[in-house]
Amino acid sequence: MKKIKVLLSVLLIAALLAAMSGCYVIRGQKMDKVKGTYKLTNYTYTPSYERREGYTPDRRDYINDEKYQYEDYLIITGSGSGYYVHKEVGAPAFVREVTLSYEYSQEDSSKVEYVVWNDAISKNQTSDIYRLGVNGKSLNHSIAAFDYTQLFTKKQMRSEDLYVRWEKVDNATDLSYAQKQLGTLKEYDYEGYGVRGIYELWSSTDMETGTLVESKFQYFYYVIDTAKGTTTAKVYYALKETPTQQVEKTVPFSGDGEWATMTIDGAIWYVDPDWGTYYYNESEGLKHQIICVSSDILDARVQELIAGRLPTVTE
Repeated sequence: MKKIKVLLSVLLIAALLAAMSGCYVIRGQKMDKVKGTYKLTNYTYTPSYERREGYTPDRRDYINDEKYQYEDYLIITGSGSGYYVHKEVGAPAFVREVTLSYEYSQEDSSKVEYVVWNDAISKNQTSDIYRLGVNGKSLNHSIAAFDYTQLFTKKQMRSEDLYVRWEKVDNATDLSYAQKQLGTLKEYDYEGYGVRGIYELWSSTDMETGTLVESKFQYFYYVIDTAKGTTTAKVYYALKETPTQQVEKTVPFSGDGEWATMTIDGAIWYVDPDWGTYYYNESEGLKHQIICVSSDILDARVQELIAGRLPTVTE
């Protein structure tokens, strides 16, 4: 009986989540009216949190908060590909290619009710901010928060809250409008954006014995920017014998057209053929692996990762 009650509770919560997701008006439009350039005008998010006296939830306003100040544009072309332009405080504006798909009304097959966009990182996702409901000249997605009690801890909780709104600002189906607003844009092709990131030296293995070799580094990171025309990468590392002495270098960098290989400071790195989640290099009897630990390549993120690798200071 207890198991049945627990199962019913889980199903009830799942039903509530489904019911409270996507609470916005859908007013489909014909493709000619959907196509164009949209500006991100609202993007607020509050993670799930415990409701307790004196606690203020972490509500993020990505448009207006000084630490974010997003200025984003989504270009809907009417075809299977489009563009996403992003600008935030402290970083240059850039554009990446995205895939686009469209969901039509069951009552009127000439009208688009949802636009789904994805980049190389979010591939094939159809939930959250990637599936946008059409409402006249705007695109929307929202998840309304609701209160609930955790089954076993009995904590009083509030679920996440999300609101995203894009408004059509121009009929342009190319980058012309966004470039007028933001100027020169760094450009990423679809696959290149998926490779962009901070890579950490993960392991070194003796190729003959298969045993791991202890690293001489306290930390070692490559910062890889795959924007078109980029010819350098940055390296950050410290040796274990001098863990607080950071070395920073700029080194030559290139990638092949499909990003199966990258050449960094003269060494060729190959993407793993089975998993595709890391690159490896073989030299002097060792197989070295680097893995992407962040798609954010800003210096603040690099320093955050480095701080997590520094030895703990004890008094």
